Amino acid sequence: MADGTHTANPDVDAVLRRYQFDGTRLIDILWDIQDLYGHIPDEHLPQMATALNRTARDIAETASFYHFFHTAPSGRHRIYLSNTVIAKSLGYHAVYDALERETGVRFGETGAGVFGLFETPCIGLSDQEPAMLLDDVVFTRLTPAGVADIIGQLKAGRAPADIANPAGLPADDIGYVDSLVESNVHTRGPVFFCGQVDHQVTLKRCLASTPEQTIDAITESGLRGYGGAGFATGLKWRLCRAAPGADKYVICNADEGEPGTFKDRALLTRSPKDVFLGMVIAAYAIGARHGIIYLRAEYIYLKRYLERQLQELRDDGLLGPSIGALPGFDFDIRIQMGAGAYVCGEESALIESCEGNRGTPRLKPPYPIQQGYLGNPTCVNNVETFAAASRVTAEGAEWFRSMGTPTSAGTRLLSVAGDCRRPGVYEIEWGVTLDHVLALVGAQDARAVQVSGPSGECLSVQADGQRRIAYEDIPCNGAVTVFDATRDLLDCVTDYTRFFRDESCGICVPCRAGTVDLHEKMERILAGTAVQNDLDAAASWGALVQKTSRCGLGATAANPILTSMNKFPEMYRSRLRAGEADTLLPSFDLEAALAGYGDALTELRTDGTS
Repeated sequence: MADGTHTANPDVDAVLRRYQFDGTRLIDILWDIQDLYGHIPDEHLPQMATALNRTARDIAETASFYHFFHTAPSGRHRIYLSNTVIAKSLGYHAVYDALERETGVRFGETGAGVFGLFETPCIGLSDQEPAMLLDDVVFTRLTPAGVADIIGQLKAGRAPADIANPAGLPADDIGYVDSLVESNVHTRGPVFFCGQVDHQVTLKRCLASTPEQTIDAITESGLRGYGGAGFATGLKWRLCRAAPGADKYVICNADEGEPGTFKDRALLTRSPKDVFLGMVIAAYAIGARHGIIYLRAEYIYLKRYLERQLQELRDDGLLGPSIGALPGFDFDIRIQMGAGAYVCGEESALIESCEGNRGTPRLKPPYPIQQGYLGNPTCVNNVETFAAASRVTAEGAEWFRSMGTPTSAGTRLLSVAGDCRRPGVYEIEWGVTLDHVLALVGAQDARAVQVSGPSGECLSVQADGQRRIAYEDIPCNGAVTVFDATRDLLDCVTDYTRFFRDESCGICVPCRAGTVDLHEKMERILAGTAVQNDLDAAASWGALVQKTSRCGLGATAANPILTSMNKFPEMYRSRLRAGEADTLLPSFDLEAALAGYGDALTELRTDGTS
């Protein structure tokens, strides 16, 4: 295959044929091309463009959107060091220096040598930092000595998987995953991590009801999407079922890119079939035949294991044609790898990525339940929501509703990291206090807590300890990062604003420009060169970015500044330039600035990560 001026490369042609020259599978194709060459060579773009009916520039721009795609040689072994506020408190800088010293390469350099070093945002291992992704293998709890040993073995010709998995366990085995990463699940049940669950019985219970009755049960349970906005799961399924369209899709959002979040990682490791069965139940309820699990690139080491779990479900008649021996109930799931883009946690950006495009959020309406994947009605929920749906089907709506609060039914998982003795994954009933959670995880000296990651809220333990984790009070999306008095919170806030600046997709001006300006303001404040006007500007600009951005990323990008400014005003006052510390934000009214913000954010996100 050629465009008239370029000779077809047989290896590239084989990749294109593998995906039947389907342009919507471009992300998969780019991964396979990069696996072949170590990067995506320009000389192959015309061949790809002709085969996929796209332009070479479009393919290049799509590749450039994602962190993990390289268009120039970047080393035979690509190492991505997780750059988070948690890692920086646990030896990140020493590990960074050790990687440069041992490899002889500087971070960010490109070339055709043995190693390429890159920083990357949170890789879902905040409970065991410092951590890095080496090709498709992860290494946790790194030290300079550990880095020296790993690099030495790579130089000697050992493969990353052999270093991390000396027993040689197959990559589709749970033992292999456990050799790389600790699940770190501290509490089990009643909803999640319940051990051996009879999925055949659960499916029979589902199929004994009509699709409408299945939706009724989910609705009556009070289950809400766990991704952020808390949209009612039953209502989403009902609307998707009612939407016109011959083809409907179920998509599982496993792109938990919020720094400090790793609960979905644990669920996919310990209870993947609960998640997949939840997708099957959703497919039965809405009338879907096709399913996709969008797996973040940082979880590539889980892919083979998850593919085996899917095959076992097919072998057991729980996936594929005539599921549960019910003629006409045909539904299967494929894994779609992401390529490193935080904004793809937003449901419409995720769908764009599944279609082989840049992960640019769509304008709404229409919503995905009306026009989603390939223009068809699409139900997008996250990993935790699907796992909970399977348990609701197994145990009943009343059982689930009996836990939590009247507004926040059931339980939820928390990913806890930072300054505590027992970081990891905890299941709690909605309605418990923040103090209860801190005692549970051994955070006796906590000063501040960042809930829901950078996009969430900074809380004062002293002022907010008796507040409840619930949609009606603290609607935590699962991430809980603890800071004690030794941490410089302004440094952490500055780090969070840098994250949003780097992760903005750039499609709308408020987010594209606003995140840059907010980060620059925080750098001035942190350096002690800010004046009162800088604080006023950061607050007013932040509120404006929240209200005018296109999607949930921009709508929450100023949260680290606004919420920490509200809870810890003295922290900002102390960093003003000499003579500027008399007052703090006299002209800024936080409540007025955020008036109506909750409703606006719900509309913007429409549980885009749930």
